[in-house]
This record gives sequence, structure tokens and C-alpha cells, in this order.
Amino acid sequence: MLKSIGIGTELFHKLIENNCYYVDKTPLIRTVFKESATNAFLIMRPRRFGKTLTMSTFYDFLSLNIENPGDVSLQEKWFKGTKIFEDKEFCSKYMGKFPVIFVSFKSIVHQNFNDAYNQFATLIYRLVLQFEYLATSKELSDKQKEQYACLSNYEKLTDRTNKSYLTGSLQTLSCLLEAHHKIKPIILIDEYDVPIAKAAYHGYYDEMIDLISPFYNDTLKTNTYLDRAVLTGCLRAARESIFTGLNNLLVCSVLDSGDDDLSTGIGFTKEETQEVLAYYGLSDYYEEAGNNYDGYHFGTTQMYCPWDVMNFCNDNYRKLSKNKNLIQAGNYWINTSGNDVIEEFMGLIEPEDVDLMQDLLDGKSITAEVRAALCYGDLQNHDINDFWTLLLYTGYLTFDPAYRSSIKTEYSLYIPNEEIRDCFRDKILNYFKTNSVMKASTAELVKGLFEGDAEKVQDNLNTLLGKYVSIRDFAANAPKENYYHGFMNGLLVNGTSFIEEHKSNFESGDGYVDIIIASKNSDTVAILELKQTDRPFGARLIAAEKAVKQIAEKGYATVYMKDPLVRNVYAYGICFHKKLCSAVVKKMK
Repeated sequence: MLKSIGIGTELFHKLIENNCYYVDKTPLIRTVFKESATNAFLIMRPRRFGKTLTMSTFYDFLSLNIENPGDVSLQEKWFKGTKIFEDKEFCSKYMGKFPVIFVSFKSIVHQNFNDAYNQFATLIYRLVLQFEYLATSKELSDKQKEQYACLSNYEKLTDRTNKSYLTGSLQTLSCLLEAHHKIKPIILIDEYDVPIAKAAYHGYYDEMIDLISPFYNDTLKTNTYLDRAVLTGCLRAARESIFTGLNNLLVCSVLDSGDDDLSTGIGFTKEETQEVLAYYGLSDYYEEAGNNYDGYHFGTTQMYCPWDVMNFCNDNYRKLSKNKNLIQAGNYWINTSGNDVIEEFMGLIEPEDVDLMQDLLDGKSITAEVRAALCYGDLQNHDINDFWTLLLYTGYLTFDPAYRSSIKTEYSLYIPNEEIRDCFRDKILNYFKTNSVMKASTAELVKGLFEGDAEKVQDNLNTLLGKYVSIRDFAANAPKENYYHGFMNGLLVNGTSFIEEHKSNFESGDGYVDIIIASKNSDTVAILELKQTDRPFGARLIAAEKAVKQIAEKGYATVYMKDPLVRNVYAYGICFHKKLCSAVVKKMK
């Protein structure tokens, strides 16, 4: 019987106990806790790559049995058969030997600081209650027991007039655990930067930094009771002063190459993906999985998104015995959190940056500065290099590890796979549908088309061209008119409240007209012939005028001229040159 697929299961021991498929990443435990000299480790990876499962694996391996210290029977049950279990010397020294503080901040996603603060305090409160035995510990002094009582007092933790109880909570808990166990504890903080990211997005960034900076300072920098701390997140957040003076913080970002166990410790390698697909009988679909879920680089290693691969297997392996034609690569990443970054920036980037976005969608690479020390507070400046950096660290882009530039911070970036390309398309299309400026310009464009107002059409098209990214892909050798044809179709789809009928590449007269639209009451028709020129200035106008003549000469309007219900027929010639256009109109009826 096949192992089950634990979609959404982020706890290592639950995967094992439920007989779920597990790709063995346990060598990372040794890399982080033995082979690294640092006592503070930050692992930066995109979302849905298994950061929480990694931290859970650390916790389940290292955490001692509170009731019976020295008893590692649970670890022997969970880790039997894994690679780390083969290293008996390491296991005897590390397995089940430490008090471990494990907390995840992924749930601190609130729209205001008050709710975020209370959620932060609630997480710490629940964490502290996991160590209730400290309240009656014979190893603790009366003063230390009073400290624990304060830690387990929810009112004190949520008291914003004295934040020190909350900001110093993990340092205090570390002190008490060391006093009780005579062993320095390990701290694991998953998604450490989510509170900062959400605060930046919702507008209470400074308040959150005032809380979280002393919290991390007390937890990591001045905590002499700490054995080792591991954090996961997307960005380093260095300039927020969170880690100021923490000289022993070792950062492992997607750009870093080094230990193979670090590069491959989170995510699936090519070989691991092949093994998973083979196990579920889906080897024949490896290329399809690769096109959709491959393409990321961590250091010099090419990686697959594990969330996608396991969802692909879960959705499709049963179809092998039913109908193979139903097997397809779904988009799983797009429905997870954090997809608002594209829409947030789209309205602010400049026309030349929109061209770079178009290059990405067309399957090309762009060169951009990547800021390793980017912090969420920088994003409010809307610098385009911060945008590209954020897209890289959050998984929308990857980099070419073979690219070399004389500028050390410059990288070659591209969209890793088809799933992410689809995500771009959906988010960009949603931007055009919902952004007030785009909606207003599109509405005025359609009105102008039905009013025979070439100047209004031209002005609104030029406004829209400055922000537009085509959601359609075109081959590199396709005519440039194709891009602008897709541009116009994409806009007119969003003007449906004014349009009764919309036809593209429609046979009419002696040829195929580019676009025909009819007004809501069908009494007005606009016929559009689109042209493109590589020459600026007057060449646009000349080409637009020729396009109008083409409409007349080829009889594109004939059928509408004869229709008694059609009162107005406008022939438009529109010629594009980069981010500008010229529009000419002739009223034919």
C-alpha cells in the first residue's frame, strides 16, 4: 500500500506516525547544529519550501523528554531509517538532549498593531505554558519562580505600558530552562519576519519594529543562556536594527553556495523529485512537473518546490487507474499567502521597468541589483531594485548562478517555471481589472472609441501603455504587432460594461480585421487596424493614416454599413512605437 501524502502536515513526527511520504532531509540537522560554529543561524527560503517542517524536524530530534530526561525512545521511533540515524556518534550527543523553545510567527498577519501585539503576546503565553513544570521546579530559586509566574501572566505580557515582559520573554525562559536542566536551551523561531512584512504592508511598521527589535536583541544578542538559535524567513531584515551587533549571525540565503546539505536541505532536488514521482507511478510526467515546479536555484543547486510536487502527486496518482487524460499540473503556489507584492508595486513602477516585467513574462532574463540587506521598511520607497530583490527572495524569481558581472550585486533573474508565470499573469490581470487609474483610463478609452474621438483614444492609450504588461506570451520571432494586439484585447476585455460584442482577427470584407467592437446598444461599431513602427515621431501618424485607408479599401466595414441598426461606424488606425501611439479616425457611417 502506498504511503499517504501529508498535504498541509508541517510536523515531522505527524508525517512519520501517519505513514506519510517523507523526503529525508535529516542531514541538515548535523550541518546546522554540529558543523556550524555559529550559535545564531538564519535560513532564508521562499514560502512553501518546507521551512516549518524543517524546524519541526529539528525540534523532534533535539528536544529532551521532560518527564524522563535521557529517554530517546520517541526519537528512535521517528528517526529510524533516516540518514541522520546512521550517525550514532552524533545521535548520542544531540538526539533528545536539549530543552527546545519552538515558536512560529506565521500567524501574526493582522491589519493593525493592537491585534498584532496581542497575537504576539498570545503566542509567547502559550509557549511559556508548555514549561509549566518550571513553576514548581526544585532547581529554581523563589525569585526565578516569580519570573516564571510573570511570564505565564497573560495580562503582563499584553501590557503595552511595560513591553519588557514580552520583549525579554525568551531570554528569561532560556535562563529558567538552563537553571532547571543544567543545559543551555535551543531556540527555534519559524517565519521570524512575517510580523515585520505584514506591519509594512498594513502601515504600522515603525510600531512593530519598536516591539520586535528589542525582542530579537534580548533573545539572540544578549542571551548568555542560549546554546543555539535557528530562524527561518524570507528576508534578512538587517537594516531594521533587529540583528545589530549580532556578529555571529550566519545567514544562508538563496544566493549562498557552500555546504550541499544547506543548499539541498530545504526543497526537492531533481533526484528526489524523480523518486517521488516514480513512487506514485508518475515518472512519465516528470517533464511536465519540471516545467511547472522546477527552476529555482539555492546556491548552485537547482531545486523544485516540494509543496507543488507533493500536491501534483496527490491530485494525480489515483487517475492512473481511471483516466490518464485527466492528469495535469495544477497551480498550487498561487493560492498560498503573500501574492499581493506584484499588485502593490505595479501601479508605481516606471515604463522602462514595465518593459523588464514584460521581458520576464516573455521568458527572458533581466539583470538587476540584488540587495542582500533589503528590509521591509525599504519597500515604501518603491525602488525597483527592492522590487526585484523581494521577488527573488519570495520565490517569484530565481537567478542564474553561472552569470558573472563586474558589479558584484548584479544578478541575472528570471521566472523559474510555468506555474509562477501563470501567477504573474493572474496578478497582473487582476491589477488591470481593479486598479482605479487603469479602470478609469480603460473606460475613457472605450468611450472615446464609440464617440469617434481619436484624441481621447490616443491620450488614454498612452497612459495605459506606460503601465501595461501583456498577459499573453508571444514567440521571439513573432511580429511586434502581436504584442500590441494582445495589449488592446487585454484592455477591451476589461471594458465589457460598455461593449456588447468584441471580435479579434475577424474575417470581414477582403481580409481579417484586427479588432471590432460594438457598443452596448449595438448602434455604434469601432473597427481597429493596428500597426507598429520602429521609427518615432511622424512615422506613427503616417502608418495610422494608412491603416484607416486599409479598412476602407478592404471593405472591413461593409457589413456594418449595410446594417440598418448600426448608426455609427468609426474606422481607427492606431500605430504604436514602444510606449507611445498615434490614433487616426474616420467616420464611415
